Amino acid sequence: MRSLRTRLLISHSLPLIIIIFLTGFALDYVVETQILLPNFADELTNEAKLLAELTASQADLWEESQNAQVYLTRLEPILEAYVSLFDSQGKFLGSTDPRILDSANPPNIKLEQVLSEDTTIQTTYSGHLEAHVVDVFVPVIGDAETIMGVIQMTYRLENVSGQFLALRRVIIGVLTVGVFLGAGIALLLAVNLSRALRQVTVSIQQLATGKEVASPAEQGPEEIRDLIRTVNTLVTRLQTMETTRRKLLANLVHEFGRPLGALLPAVQALEAGAVENENLRQDLLAGMEDEINILRRLLDDLTGLYDQFVGSFVLEFQSVNLTKWLPNLFQTQREAAHAKGLHWQSNISDDLPVMEVDPDRLAQAIGNLVNNAIKFTPHGGTVSVGAGIQANEVWIRVQDTGPGIPVEDQGFVFTPFFRGRTETRFPQGMGLGLSIARDLVTAHQGRLEFESIPGEGSCFKIWLPNPPEEKTI
Repeated sequence: MRSLRTRLLISHSLPLIIIIFLTGFALDYVVETQILLPNFADELTNEAKLLAELTASQADLWEESQNAQVYLTRLEPILEAYVSLFDSQGKFLGSTDPRILDSANPPNIKLEQVLSEDTTIQTTYSGHLEAHVVDVFVPVIGDAETIMGVIQMTYRLENVSGQFLALRRVIIGVLTVGVFLGAGIALLLAVNLSRALRQVTVSIQQLATGKEVASPAEQGPEEIRDLIRTVNTLVTRLQTMETTRRKLLANLVHEFGRPLGALLPAVQALEAGAVENENLRQDLLAGMEDEINILRRLLDDLTGLYDQFVGSFVLEFQSVNLTKWLPNLFQTQREAAHAKGLHWQSNISDDLPVMEVDPDRLAQAIGNLVNNAIKFTPHGGTVSVGAGIQANEVWIRVQDTGPGIPVEDQGFVFTPFFRGRTETRFPQGMGLGLSIARDLVTAHQGRLEFESIPGEGSCFKIWLPNPPEEKTI
């Protein structure tokens, strides 16, 4: 009783067994009392009427008991039922039933009860071998329409016990087959259900102990299938998180180790006397500043990653005039592009609306796009930015003439920690900038789209909803 399979088997089989056996007993009783016994009664009635016609012309049978007994003795071999004869007063004359013949006081009958109808049938249902099963009383009418006597024909249980036993064997056989068939189906259902639950349990145990989890196959009832699908989703999510964690640790070691490794020699050179050489000192300090900026960007990426995993970004909306805000935002990136030897192009519409946005978060998303464009555009290339309004949406575009994104990598552009091959657009960094930018835009109820042609460049475009102003009447 401790296993679910046993309980399911009992819960499925026990009611079935009880119902089948109760139905079997009821069926046995109904068939014997409502079918077999009435058939016996009809058969005896026909035989009794035929015997009454035969004996109606033999008046001597009804006058002397000796004559009646001799006549019954001759009939006994051809009759299955017991026959008893009574005269017109109800007095016993003779019988083929040895129990009556051996009795010291043979029974008499009350003639008025028998004569109330043409045929009187009495049935008694009992398991006792000496009990009467069916008694049929038929009056014998003479030529002058006078009552000459009464014929009683009787079936006792020992006469028909073979038929009853055969019937019961059939019923018991059918019930037994039904019980085993029902128990087999119940066992099959219980095994299938317990097997599905066992697979789910094993997967959860493997998950809890940190082992590699094999996703269970969907089987069983719909509720179990829903449970298995939920477990599989949980397993996939946890495996993704584990993979992400490992990638994060590897990227942290690599990305933080590189600028720190560059800072240490510069500090050692300054300590060794390079501070006295003004030109060398300036070069070392500029390089250290660049490495510190790299560390700052990495920390910004980690901050964005934390916001992603904790939940939705918390935005502080303000009314921002995009026409004035965007040119100021692009000034820093423009200088960075010029310092790298890139051409800078800007095409910002003068009729941009005032929108409710979080300027810091939106600046972070746009900055990630522009920094990527500057980082991956070779010397002499072009980075162009623009903004405009279309229908009920404001778009902000960042385009470059860099190497572009290979077709096989374009499906993973917004995947955290994704970094393509060395010669592609994503050879360095933690692979978080575009993922964070996409989530920041989504938090503003917008969307981030891109187009890229390998060898020609990429174009990223932010779309922000700009609902029309409500007019007051």
